[in-house]
Amino acid sequence: MSGTEIEVSAGRTNFPRDRLALQMSTAGIVHDLGNLIQVASSALNHLGRDPNIATAPGAVNVIAGAKSALERAGCLVRQTIRTAKEIEGVIAHANVAICLADVHSLVRSAWNENIHLEVRVGSNIPLVRCDRVGLQNAVLNLLFNARDAMPDGGLISVRASLSENSDQVDLCVEDHGIGMTSETMVRAFDLFFTTKGDGLGGVGLPMVKRFVEESGGSIDLESTLGSGTVVTLKLPAIR
Repeated sequence: MSGTEIEVSAGRTNFPRDRLALQMSTAGIVHDLGNLIQVASSALNHLGRDPNIATAPGAVNVIAGAKSALERAGCLVRQTIRTAKEIEGVIAHANVAICLADVHSLVRSAWNENIHLEVRVGSNIPLVRCDRVGLQNAVLNLLFNARDAMPDGGLISVRASLSENSDQVDLCVEDHGIGMTSETMVRAFDLFFTTKGDGLGGVGLPMVKRFVEESGGSIDLESTLGSGTVVTLKLPAIR
């Protein structure tokens, strides 16, 4: 895809380290919970508009999606408690294919029909060194951003492949929405920076960046105004 490309590597920050960690920890938890609650609320709204909930086609899948979202919200709360108690855990190994399948199932039951999600995972993708729930939340953040960038609907593509040197897995989320200007791209990972008219946002991308860097990876951002955006998470592969 043509356009300006930005690579964000580990260790760069515009804030003092301790202050940034505190801000992002607090804001990020609220933001991720908001995304998950949004999924659950959308699913329940679908049920509420159906006069025959018990016999409505697909009702079981919608309810399952809502429950899954709330379970993930609970996981975030438990992670926060563990962090507050300074309990150091071992970084888990995540199966990218399974994570993406779960995310696909989650959003499919709640999104409007004008948004189409395509997920493609290459063969022989190894495990990646990161937290499974963290990876799913990162992908959800990118999907919500992609959806918001396409107010008239369209296709969102998620692709996972092994890098040429086989030491990392590249996970790309691509939309064909409004894209970004070069000025917006420069600030895209700044905490609380947003172009949304209602003032909401500015937390998702910084949280995704932090998650990837803490997992030992990096994140690329590529965008063309009027054509769309591609965000690539580069996560360490485990052999």
